[in-house]
Amino acid sequence: MRQAILAFIDFFYPPFKKYISPHNFRYMATGGGTLLLGILSYYFAYFFIFKAEEVDFGIIVLQRETACLLVDYCIAIPTSFLLNKYLIFTHSELRGRVQLFRFLNLQLINILANYVLLKFLLELLRDYPTLSMLSRILVSVLMALFSYLYQHYFTFSVKKIGRGKDS
Repeated sequence: MRQAILAFIDFFYPPFKKYISPHNFRYMATGGGTLLLGILSYYFAYFFIFKAEEVDFGIIVLQRETACLLVDYCIAIPTSFLLNKYLIFTHSELRGRVQLFRFLNLQLINILANYVLLKFLLELLRDYPTLSMLSRILVSVLMALFSYLYQHYFTFSVKKIGRGKDS
């Protein structure tokens, strides 16, 4: 299955060969796929699952948009973890539960940072609607870069070989 997915992704790689490594292209492709899956799940939940403005889960009542975002996260986050673990960062020697804990930590940071940065930029640029839309793109790009670095150097890190206590 892994080889089939990688072959599919790599089919689209040749035009980008001059500009980006295969590893980074695969990361961007799986991230883009996960983003699309999240958007589609949000859309499906919004138009087909949650019809009322407020959704009562028994112990908590959420706004329709928040409930849809919850569905989005419940689908996109596990998918993203599995793709990163088994397709992109396969060289990591960390235990799966450590990777999962670190990955969930990253997702929490992303959700909070996304909210804070977007809220800040939208408040700052509220009189400029076009720039407000661009702020969403800027925040997404910044969070994608942060996520890659976090995952590469922390979540799915690899022990350095040949470095002793003296180094």
